[in-house]
Amino acid sequence: MNIRKIAIEEKWSIRKISSAINLFAVFLLLATGIFAQQLQIEVPGRKPLNIVRSSAIDAGDYVYISGQGPQRPDGTVPGDFETQAAQALENIKALVVAAGLSMEHVVYVQVYLEDLSNYERLNKVFVKYFSRTPPARAVLGVARVPQSPLEITAVAVRDLNDRKAVIPPNYKTAEPYTPGILTHDRLFVSAMQGRDPRSGVVPDDPAAQTNLALDGLKGVVEAAGLKLSHMVFVNPYLTQKIPMERMNEQYARRFEFGNTPAVNCSAHA
Repeated sequence: MNIRKIAIEEKWSIRKISSAINLFAVFLLLATGIFAQQLQIEVPGRKPLNIVRSSAIDAGDYVYISGQGPQRPDGTVPGDFETQAAQALENIKALVVAAGLSMEHVVYVQVYLEDLSNYERLNKVFVKYFSRTPPARAVLGVARVPQSPLEITAVAVRDLNDRKAVIPPNYKTAEPYTPGILTHDRLFVSAMQGRDPRSGVVPDDPAAQTNLALDGLKGVVEAAGLKLSHMVFVNPYLTQKIPMERMNEQYARRFEFGNTPAVNCSAHA
């Protein structure tokens, strides 16, 4: 099968403020073929919260779900965080079901979280919704989410036969996400932190943090039978502890000159 690279989204994301750099990735490897017609998806009987966007798009092999907050169908928001997170996932579930799928088809989620102290509460909720082979995941701490304290986007694959967990050798974690999810033409990689996976320590040196995050990313990529040269788009999220030039120095050493992926880099306080 002839495979070519096509650019789509790939994100590297912050999970906890103690780690100044975290990485998330998506690789797209697409065989020659015809793109399916895109169809808008809405939950029957539910009024969309925002008329300027679709709640979800069915693109054939994949369903892309817009950011879902904790609003109930009547527009009210639960008072406690765990119920809010559960409602956001219920809203995603309703759209997935409307597309003829289930939560098992979800391959990637990205969470925008105002208060990172709720991270462990978020995990408790995720375990209930993704008890078996959870999707790849990135959690990004943000200053503000419109209308609610969290928002979750998701991608689902239509054919479950295309969905395969990718776990590097000796990878151990109790987190409710899978390091990578491989489909027939894409690899979704969870957020990779600048943290030593054996000791859990975040080094003070920005270059060391960058390399630990890149090592984590590389481990998942190689476990999927790919190389970093297959990467098509990256999105590093940095705190002020990581100077951009230091990150760029280490980043440039990992990729082939002239074959570097597209990138969008965001800095956070």
